[in-house]
Formats: sequence, C-alpha cells, structure tokens
Amino acid sequence: MSERAARRPARPGSAARHLRALAASLLVIGGSPAWAIDLLESYRLALQNDRQYRIVQARTKAEEEAVPQAWSQLLPNIGASITRNRTETERTQSGKTSTVPRSPAETDAVQLRQPILRLRSAFALQQAREEVKSAQADLQREKQSVGVRVAAAYFETLLSRDRLSLLAAQRRNIEARLLGAQKALEAGTGVRTDIDEARAQLDKLRAQEIGLLQNIRVTTAQLEVLIGQGVDTVAPIDVSRMTPEVFDPGEIDPLLELAMEKSPDIMARAAELEASKSAIRAAKADHLPTLDFIASYNRSFGENRFFTGSNALSPFEITSNSYGLQLTIPIYSGGLTQSRVREAVAQSEERKERYFYTVNSAQLELRKNFMAIKEGIAQFRAFQQALASAEQAVLSNQKGVLAGTRTSLDVLLVEQQRFQVELEFAQARYGMLAAWVRLNSLIGTMDDEEFTRLNDLLTTAPVPAVAAGHP
Repeated sequence: MSERAARRPARPGSAARHLRALAASLLVIGGSPAWAIDLLESYRLALQNDRQYRIVQARTKAEEEAVPQAWSQLLPNIGASITRNRTETERTQSGKTSTVPRSPAETDAVQLRQPILRLRSAFALQQAREEVKSAQADLQREKQSVGVRVAAAYFETLLSRDRLSLLAAQRRNIEARLLGAQKALEAGTGVRTDIDEARAQLDKLRAQEIGLLQNIRVTTAQLEVLIGQGVDTVAPIDVSRMTPEVFDPGEIDPLLELAMEKSPDIMARAAELEASKSAIRAAKADHLPTLDFIASYNRSFGENRFFTGSNALSPFEITSNSYGLQLTIPIYSGGLTQSRVREAVAQSEERKERYFYTVNSAQLELRKNFMAIKEGIAQFRAFQQALASAEQAVLSNQKGVLAGTRTSLDVLLVEQQRFQVELEFAQARYGMLAAWVRLNSLIGTMDDEEFTRLNDLLTTAPVPAVAAGHP
C-alpha cells in the first residue's frame, strides 16, 4: 500500500455507516419488544412495574393489618369446645374386681369474653394507627422517588443522545474541513497543518462515538428496568417550547413550610414518633388492672354404672350458665414491665432524633434544589446568549477564510467551541428540570399533573433511544 493511500481519509459516509451498523447490533442485543415512549408514559409504567415501588406497596399492605389486629383485642372473643369420649372403669368391692362396660361422655362449652377496661390494648390501637400512617407516608415517599428515578433516567437518556448528535455534527464538519483542506493543499493554497489537525480531531471523535453509543445503551437500559418494558425511541425536549421562568419556585420560606406539612418523609417520621409515644403509654399500662365481662354455657352428658351395684344404666346430663366480671390486678412480673417501659422510652428518643434529622436533611435538600433551579434558569438564558454568540463567531470566521484573514483551523476551533456551548446548554436544561422534579418530590407534589407539564415540553416526533444513525 502506498503512503498516499495509507494517509487517505475515510469517506465522510463511511464512519456513519459503521456507526449505524454498531447501533443496529446494540438494538438487537436486548431481544425484547420495544416502542416509542414519552416521559409521562414512562412514569405511569414505572408505577406499575418498578420493583422497588412494588416491594414497598406489599410491605405497606402487610403493615396496614396492624390496626385490625390491635382493634381485635378490644372486641368480644367467643370460643367453643366440644369433647366426645368413652370411659373404661374397674370396680373393686369386698376384694372382688369387676369391669364396668364402656360409658360415653359428652362435654360442650361456649364462652364469651368482652374486654371492658384494657388501657394497654387501647394504647396499642393508637400505636398501630400511627404506624400505619407512617407506612402509608413511606409508600407515598417511594412513589415520589419513582418520579425522581424515572425523570433522571429519561433525562440521562436524552443527554447521552444529545452528546452523540453533537459529536456526529462535529464529525461531519471536520470531514468537510478535511476534504476542503486536502483540495486547498492540492491547489497550492492550503497548508499541511490544517489536514493533520482535522485528521487528529476526526480520529478522536470516532473513538468517542463508540463510548457514547455504549453510554446510550446503558442509560436506556436503566429506563427499561424502571418501566419494565423495552424502549425503542424516546421523545426529546423541544427547546423552543421551554420558558424556564415557569419553573421558578418563588421564595424558599413558603416551600420550607409546605415541606413540613406535606413532605412524605417528614410525615412518616412524625407518625413514627407519635407511635412511639403510644408505645410508652401501652408499656406503662401493664401496671394497671384489666376488667372483662365473661359469660359461659356448659353442658355435660354421660352414663354412670360405677356405683349402681349392677349393670343398669345411670345416664345423667348437667347444664350450667354463668356470667360475671373478671378483674385482673398485676402485682409483680419480675421487672418485665419496667424493662418494657425503659425500652419504649429509648425507642421514642431514637425516633425523635430521627424525626429532627429527617427535617434537617429535607430542608437542606430543598435549599440545594431550590438554588439549582434558580441557577438553571439563569444559565438557560446565559447559554442562549452564549450559543448565539458562538454561532456568530463561526459565521465571522467563515467570512474571514473567504477574505484570507482566517484559516480553516480557526473555523474548526470556533466550531468546537460552539459544540461545547451546545452540550453545556443541554446539561444545564436537564439539570434544571431534574432539580425541579426533586424539589417537588421533597414536598410530595410530583404527580401526573406535574409530569404532564414536563411532557408538554417534548416534541411529537420521538428519536431513537439507541441511535441507529445521526440526525
């Protein structure tokens, strides 16, 4: 192979064909059916299929049974017993032993117990109700977390795709510059440096494209795991529809107050704290008397031949009804009650500290995301201006090449700067929206309505989640 042939650059379309073939092979790897999807549908599917959310749902359903179980200790308890047997007996009289034939015996009993005064059970019911509130708040918190995870995975998928698109655009530009530089060199008006610089940039981009394709596959897989379905295409954000000021959270103080009232995490820890207080009262109530109403019915039937002196039958039947009050007074339990009280007090102290820790953490996270949204709004407008300036710089350098005051390398450099601005602009957009989702989740308001607001920013024409080519 000649040196000229070895240095010949790849045709502009060859890299694209290679990239499409690689992307197509990645699409086949999954092997599962896939379709176009948007952000709102992703959220709704995740609520149905996200394994972590379903785990919490099942746990909450189990914990909700604590209330009927505690309530049952204050309701009537009715029990019945039925006994059927036969008795064999021997009789000894005046040194003579005789066997009495088997005699049947029946015993039936029914008892009703109605608690009248059981303070421990009453406090245990209060405790169970608060624990159920905590479990339901934890479920709501997990639902908010589903929204955060879906939005993060969706935006990461879009950002990875944007990176690849920008890289593809850079590649096309550099290939065109390389071709122009080669023609200029052949015509005697160009310089060898322009060719070498363009070829070096092109080789670098081709290597980066392979890594970005893999990154797209990974981010798409994260979204697929959350929604439980394969993903073929995702709807991108239409920047022209974005007005960042509509996401302005306003002032921080009202948000902090709202978080104290509606934050699922804070509500869960507050309910746990109240449950621990009821647990203390229940433990102390073990010292107190209990009073129950008891009513019973008993019936006994049998045959007695033991004392008759003959084999004659002597059947009998006894029935009895009784009712009354039973007072139970605890006196001493070996220190068990005092130990349980100390245990409940210590657990209550732990939950109090956990509650205040949760409040402080939630407020800190709220402030961080609040500032991230404010910063994102400012960055959005700044990057809009920076992008316009970068495009103007490219245009000016292109004119400078025609005028002979700029080289192709100068144009290449300013184009690279423009692409970097576009990438940073995309990162700022997704970062602002992700912070907005996290802020709403902290105060428990990230729901279908808010996801619909985000979904309205998407275009109607979805793009490949794992690109089969470049736009």
